[in-house]
Amino acid sequence: MNIIIGVSWPFANGELHIGHAASSLPGDVIARYHRLKGNNVILVSGTDCHGTPTEVKALKENKSPKEIVDECHVSFDKDFEDFGISFDLYNRTDDEYHKKFVQEQFVKYYNNGYLEEKEEEQLYCEHCKLFLADRYIIGICPKCGSEIKGDECEKCGSLLTIDEVKETKCSICGSKTSYKINKNLYFKLSNFQNDIKFLLESKRNLWRENAVNFTERYLNEGIPDRCASRTLNYGIDIPIEGFKDKKLYGWFENVWGYVTASKKYAENNNLNWEDFWKNTGNNKIYLIHAKDNIPFHSVIFPSLLLATNDNYKLPDKIVSDEYITIEGEKLSKSKGNYITLRHLLDNYPVDSIRYYFSINNPETRDFNFTYEGFINSINGELLGKWGNFVNRTLQFINKSFDGKLINLKINETLENKLKELYDVVGKDIDNGDTKDGLSKIFDFINYSNKYFDENEPWKLAKEATNKCEEILYNCCNIILNINNLLKPYFIETTKRVEGYLNVNIVEWSYNRLSSVSLSKEINPLFIRYDKSVIEEERKLLNK
Repeated sequence: MNIIIGVSWPFANGELHIGHAASSLPGDVIARYHRLKGNNVILVSGTDCHGTPTEVKALKENKSPKEIVDECHVSFDKDFEDFGISFDLYNRTDDEYHKKFVQEQFVKYYNNGYLEEKEEEQLYCEHCKLFLADRYIIGICPKCGSEIKGDECEKCGSLLTIDEVKETKCSICGSKTSYKINKNLYFKLSNFQNDIKFLLESKRNLWRENAVNFTERYLNEGIPDRCASRTLNYGIDIPIEGFKDKKLYGWFENVWGYVTASKKYAENNNLNWEDFWKNTGNNKIYLIHAKDNIPFHSVIFPSLLLATNDNYKLPDKIVSDEYITIEGEKLSKSKGNYITLRHLLDNYPVDSIRYYFSINNPETRDFNFTYEGFINSINGELLGKWGNFVNRTLQFINKSFDGKLINLKINETLENKLKELYDVVGKDIDNGDTKDGLSKIFDFINYSNKYFDENEPWKLAKEATNKCEEILYNCCNIILNINNLLKPYFIETTKRVEGYLNVNIVEWSYNRLSSVSLSKEINPLFIRYDKSVIEEERKLLNK
C-alpha cells in the first residue's frame, strides 16, 4: 500500500517548541510502523515561510524575510532530525517547485470560476502601515465574549469572518484598526459545503473526535468563502492580471505543501506521485497536526483538492492532537512558559523524550507537561521497567552462562501473547492511536517482569540449570520482540538491544529467537536522574 503522512508545517518565526514535538511525533510513529509493514511511505513536512509574522520578525531584527526563513528552516530541519522524525522530505514553501505548482492550481481555480474578485474594506493599521492578516487582529468574539486572536475563537470554537470580530486592534502594536479599501480574490469555499458534509460522514470513524466536532460546527455555521490574496512583500506572487501586486494567502498555499513535497520526493526517487495522491484504491493519507489546525485539514484542504477536478483522494485519517500546557499553564513564549525542543534534545536522551510525549500524547484531552512527570517517566518506566527487564536478563545470562543458552524451549503461551500484541499494537498505530499502542507494549513489559520474578532464575541457576535456561531464553525472546514493537517509538535504544542480542529484525512480525549468543558488554539502556533536576528545570522555566 502507498502511504502519505503529512505533518503540519511550522511557521518560520521562532524555535520549535514542545508543542511541535508532541504533534509531529505520531506522524513519525505511523511512518516507521508502515515501513516495517513493507508499505511504500512518504512522510513530508516543511517550513511555512510566508506571512506577516516573518515580515514583522525581519523588521525587528533588521533582516530580510528570507534571512529569517533560512535561519528557521535550518534550525527546524536539525531539530526534527535529532528528534528522529524520519521525513522523506522536509521542504519549504518558498521552494521554486512548490511555488510553480500552487500558482498553476490558482490559475486553474480562477479559470474554473472558483475565485471571485471583491473590492472591500479591510482592516488596516495606520501605525504599522499594514493591511492586517487575520492572525494579527485581536478583539472580542461576538458569540461568547472572549478575547480572540484572528478569526477563530479558541474558547467556543466559532470560525468567524474577521469583520464579525468586535473591538479590533493590531496585535503587533496594539493600535486600534481602521478600514481601508483593498481589492482581493476570494476562494468560493462555500461551494463545497455538501462535499465536506459527505466527507465527514464517510470518515467519521477515522477522524479524531475533536476533528469531527469542529468540522460539524463549521458545517452548522455555514462554511464562508475565504480571502485567497494578500498584501505582503514576501510570498508567492499571484499570476492573475490585476492582482500581480498581491501574494497568495498562506492558508491557500501551505496545505498544498503536502502534495508538492511528496510529488517532488517521488519524482526524485522514480515513484509515481499519483499512486499516492489520486484515487487508486491502494493508498492511504494521514494528516497530523494540533487542534488549532483542524479547519485547514478537514475543510479547506479537501475543498482545494476537490476544486481541481483532478481525482485527488481526500484525507483518510485526521490525527489532530489536543493542546499542551506546561506546569499547569498555557504554553506562552511571552510569559516565559515555553520549552524549546532543542533544550530537551541537548539535555536528555531522545528515546526518553519520545517516550514521554508518546505515552502522554494528547489524543483526547490536553496534556500537561511537567518536569516531575518527565523525570519520573525516565526513572520509573523506562529505567525501572523496560531497562530493568533487559539489563537483568542479559547480565544474568552473561554472568551465569557466559552469554550463551542451549535450552531454547519456547513457552507457547508467551509466544501467542506476543503474536497477538503485534496485531493489537499494529491496529492502534494504523488508526493513529499511537498512545494506546505504546501503553499496551508497556503493559506486556510489566507482565514480563512478573514472569521473571515469579520464576526466580537466580534460584534455578543453582537447582535446575536446564529450567533456568528455558526461562531466560523466553525472556530473551520477549526482549527481541518487544524491542521490535518499540521501533516505531524508539530510535536509539532499539539498535543497542539488537546489538546486545546480535539479531536484527526488519519487519513488523513476530520472530522466534533462533539462538542466544550475547554481546560481552551489556550497558543500561537508560540512566537515573536525581530529583534535583526537576527544581533546576523549573527555575530555568521561570527565568
